Amino acid sequence: MTLTIVVWTLCTVLGAGLAVGAAVWLGRSARSVEGSFTPQALTFAGGVVLSSFVLVTGFLIVGAWQLQSVARSHAHEEARVLAKAYARAGELAPQDRDAIRDRITVYTRSVVDDEWPDLAKHRASPTSWEQLDAVQSALAAVPADRREAAYDATSAALDEVYVKRYARLADLDSVSPPILFGVMVAAGLLVLVYPPLVGMTANLRNIAVLGLAGAVVGFGILLVFQLRDPFTAPLNVGPSAFQAALDRYAQLK
Repeated sequence: MTLTIVVWTLCTVLGAGLAVGAAVWLGRSARSVEGSFTPQALTFAGGVVLSSFVLVTGFLIVGAWQLQSVARSHAHEEARVLAKAYARAGELAPQDRDAIRDRITVYTRSVVDDEWPDLAKHRASPTSWEQLDAVQSALAAVPADRREAAYDATSAALDEVYVKRYARLADLDSVSPPILFGVMVAAGLLVLVYPPLVGMTANLRNIAVLGLAGAVVGFGILLVFQLRDPFTAPLNVGPSAFQAALDRYAQLK
């Protein structure tokens, strides 16, 4: 990670050095020395600065939105398989059915109440793990003489729950790279500093226009910051899929 940061820094410094060196070297011509204002050059430089901010911001927004979509999809997949396991457990013998279904319900409630707040801290809930393992233990306690097709179907569905849970928890590492967020902030600052730097007249109209540009840049940075982590409020993925699974349990008999 340290080596990567060093390489990125060196490339950035090298690019800036080449641009400054070219400007100094090529700026020795008589026209460049005598000229005081070059609209084409200023327009080009301003376009590069603005394009950099738009490119990085757009990339981060699209990437963060995809991360949110993946995290939401994994949550719905796990909730769907939980409902499937609950339905399959309904075909077990009455004494086994109630025990398994109660454990599944407890686990689902634990995900909503215990685990989801922990996801914002980038960790899984030990309580939820214990409740899911309790479902497995209750299923393993079913006597061999009552292990028929319904038992195998319930066991297979529970194995799927474990797979989907691991996939959902893997999303805890799905955060946009911090270095790109830093680049976006730097590009946004350059966008706002560039007009005054090249001599923009500080009249009321120009100041108002620059203020509006600052509002757009600030909103874009805030939006990316809120979207970069799929489990952090206020724009986070919620436990609605598991709440819907609890509603589904009430419908199954």
